Amino acid sequence: MVLLRDTRRFELTVEPLYNVWVATLRGFTPGSLLPTTYLLRHCTTRAEAILALQRRWHVLFPEEEVLVWQEPTAFTTTQAPHRPRPSEGRPT
Repeated sequence: MVLLRDTRRFELTVEPLYNVWVATLRGFTPGSLLPTTYLLRHCTTRAEAILALQRRWHVLFPEEEVLVWQEPTAFTTTQAPHRPRPSEGRPT
């Protein structure tokens, strides 16, 4: 899940890895080359990992409402229309 706050972009992920769930919260700022990792936690259940993300988000932004986890949606990719190469469209 990607969230935008001011000029910062935050990426929140929960993914399985070797029979544990890894919760990650990274923040990206425009002037920084590397992201800031606010949370990297290994949990036994997926629900525990989401709860860890919600708690860390509340620490970072106490004035906001409780973070509601949204499942990532599958991105559909479409192919760009075919453009002929410069050599394809010209008669020889």
